[in-house]
Amino acid sequence: MGIARKPVLGIKPYIPGKPIEEVKRELGIEGDIIKLASNENPLGPSPRATEAVKSMLKSLHLYPDDTSYYLKNKLSEHLNIPVDYIITGNGSCELIHLVAKACINPGEKVVLSKPTFIMGKIESQIFEAELVEIPVKNNRHDIDAIIDALDNKTKLLYIDNPNNPLGSMLTADELDRVVKSLPENTLLIVDEAYREYITREDFPETIDYVRKGLNVIVLRTFSKIYGLAGLRVGYGIARPEIINILHRVRLPFNVNSIAQKAAIAALDDTEHIERSRKLVEEGKSFFYKEFEKMGIYYIPSEANFVTIKLEMDAKEINSKLMKKGIIARPLNPYGLKNYLRVTIGTLEENAKFIDALKEIIT
Repeated sequence: MGIARKPVLGIKPYIPGKPIEEVKRELGIEGDIIKLASNENPLGPSPRATEAVKSMLKSLHLYPDDTSYYLKNKLSEHLNIPVDYIITGNGSCELIHLVAKACINPGEKVVLSKPTFIMGKIESQIFEAELVEIPVKNNRHDIDAIIDALDNKTKLLYIDNPNNPLGSMLTADELDRVVKSLPENTLLIVDEAYREYITREDFPETIDYVRKGLNVIVLRTFSKIYGLAGLRVGYGIARPEIINILHRVRLPFNVNSIAQKAAIAALDDTEHIERSRKLVEEGKSFFYKEFEKMGIYYIPSEANFVTIKLEMDAKEINSKLMKKGIIARPLNPYGLKNYLRVTIGTLEENAKFIDALKEIIT
């Protein structure tokens, strides 16, 4: 197509988990659908967030606060970091886009793992970076190979921790090795979308790197444990000079009024967060036991999903699951043809998934 930039034509668009409405429409299913495809919180949003949303309905004719003043101040208090170290976004996806837009010159290197959250790759292609994909080793980021790939031409290093779609985690010592190896003008993006699910003591305290003034930006989101995926709100933490650069390319009013209000309320609902975390831990234990009984290989996960390897094409398995009213996530777009990623649902949803999978594979 003549009007498109050449790099754009080579991009394979992001493929999200199928929405419930689409599956009902395509397959003519009348009953309930269980969605275990997009790592959403099966408990839904915090009740406090729901009440906050209701309080905003009469003011939808007004533009949102462009600065996210109250949300950023709440995050500042929550994280014990100054307000000018924080930027909010339309989900963490927008923040990945802003970093790429503000930082990448054509031909500069972007280093990331394979597989990893696919938006890092897409943004690199949009801005004509030299993309260097480092294959994972034993289902984990290969730290030695990543460090070897860094040089003075490297503008961005993207690491999701835990890794999506594998669920594995880098420890504090491992990430520290990476940070100490960063070239002078390389920015490290640490995407911590699943941070709140982690209880391990060896998880990195990445904000400490920001406090030290290093070239690190930490991304987090309200889409996972906080249950606000439909409102699209995330945030980034970096030293003020980096935040200022990102604001230069940020579109105005990028976080809507309802999202800001709901996120503030969700931060205070520690009971909802604990219930969500407990549900995931119980769900993972259940899945692990069932997969072991079935002889299915699984990757131990630090996130709210589990990735499994099957004996047949995961896309075919998922098609059969959808006919039974269950949506999972085949990892074919990541080059993992036989791998299926399954979000932890409620105990009832998890059991229904296992029963359906047993029927399909036997």
